[in-house]
Amino acid sequence: MASTEEYGDREPSGKRVSRQEKATTPSAPEQQTVAGQRILPNARRQINKEIPSVWPSLAPKYSPPKPKSMAARTRDVDDTNSAEVTANGAQMRNGFKVVTNHAYQRKRSIHRRELVVAPTTTMEYKKLFTRFEEAFSHQDLVAIAKCLSPAFRWSKPNGATFFGKKDALAEMERAFATPNGPRFSEVVWRFKDSTVIQTYDVEYLGADGKWRHSKGLDIYEIGDGLITVKDAFWKTIP
Repeated sequence: MASTEEYGDREPSGKRVSRQEKATTPSAPEQQTVAGQRILPNARRQINKEIPSVWPSLAPKYSPPKPKSMAARTRDVDDTNSAEVTANGAQMRNGFKVVTNHAYQRKRSIHRRELVVAPTTTMEYKKLFTRFEEAFSHQDLVAIAKCLSPAFRWSKPNGATFFGKKDALAEMERAFATPNGPRFSEVVWRFKDSTVIQTYDVEYLGADGKWRHSKGLDIYEIGDGLITVKDAFWKTIP
């Protein structure tokens, strides 16, 4: 049994150190302060312990995701589509279950029809009168009616006035059926807000059976996207 002479005190780690080992253990050099005080290091209470680095666990190396091949992308899309088509009970690769809710789904057939928008700008007014002029030159009463307001008023150069689209269309039909009707040329349109002025040259058959040449001017008014007024004036040459 070893005597107490051979072993000294225990170190903080619990290991007993002999007095001989303690005597041979190098001690740290003494230090002296500016005030002359001596600092004696106590090596018996000092323990050197290596602390392992934790940096790799806190900041793992970044590795960008590997791009999927075209086959893998196609497979993922096919799986998603198949899940959507299967509806109830279908399950995607990520674990989500796809359920189709038919409670608020209705099928309704939409019938196509012409969208009619009332013109409100000069460009739309020009489109309106382009249709009107084309229909008038082709004597198309159906197309003319689409350009006229139900309250349309037409005053002719001779002073006759027709109120309402129905009476105006009847007078146009009579004028179109009349042989040797007036012939118009050199037509010019001028637009100012909802007022349109038309100037033109006109040839008409006089009461004496001779053709006469005159100048004409028509004033139109637009309301709710349709023609509401047409006042026609011709110059009379004595």
